[in-house]
Amino acid sequence: MKHHGVSNPEKSRIRIIRDHLSQLDLATYCHSCYNAPCIMACNFEALSKDPKTNAIVVDNDNCTACRSCISKCPHAAPSMHPNGEYVLICDLCGGTPECVTICPEQAIQYLKIEKADIIYKSIYAEEMAEKLIGRGVKKSE
Repeated sequence: MKHHGVSNPEKSRIRIIRDHLSQLDLATYCHSCYNAPCIMACNFEALSKDPKTNAIVVDNDNCTACRSCISKCPHAAPSMHPNGEYVLICDLCGGTPECVTICPEQAIQYLKIEKADIIYKSIYAEEMAEKLIGRGVKKSE
């Protein structure tokens, strides 16, 4: 909505992939890599980092739709705009991601790295515990 004025999954900069067998959703989004391979792959100076948010920003006028950034992204984050003229990458809406603001279920969160790391570690620990329990190892072990 923020960038195109319409709700259209083909124009989304964050994509959700549904695994119907496990009933899990996987979000594909830009991780704003420190040494962003997408920026290094771009030969047309169409990609840069926002100094305030560290988000990858696309200059649509410079983008030639060569797809080099797409092929180099380790997170499969960039996608082509449906018109095929330029690439789409989440730019964090300038620091206040609209998807976070409007999500009624709070399923999307924009957290400081310290808090996100704690949440990830707790989820990881729970998953590992479940795997161990599944193999017959008691929780106290």
